[in-house]
Amino acid sequence: MKLKRIDNIDVLCLDLEPMVAFYRDVLGLEFRLPYDRSEGWAGFSAGNLDIYLIESSDGTHPGPRSAANEGAPAGFDSFAFEVDELDAAIAHFDALGVSWAGEVVESEWYAYRGMHDPEGNLVYLTVPKLNR
Repeated sequence: MKLKRIDNIDVLCLDLEPMVAFYRDVLGLEFRLPYDRSEGWAGFSAGNLDIYLIESSDGTHPGPRSAANEGAPAGFDSFAFEVDELDAAIAHFDALGVSWAGEVVESEWYAYRGMHDPEGNLVYLTVPKLNR
């Protein structure tokens, strides 16, 4: 048995509407399935991965994750969207008023910058420098 691509990820959220607005209107993702607010979830297509936002009423959301991993709790940290040009993507999202999680990071493998969705989840824009 061989695992194939990751099909989808689920993001639990406390307030679905601002999350839907962010993923639809700010990130520009299209709904994967018809959206019906009364069902408590929304699915978005993100290239070869589907993202499902699922409303949860359990507890409180931790504060925004930091781009620095020191002191961060174990568990899921972030996900990243590949872009063609990082500076152009940053300018686009600056105009939409996103909350940045830090400055641009450059390494020999990636250039990236993180932002927060409305509930503080860490979402990166990245330009891979790896040969694929």
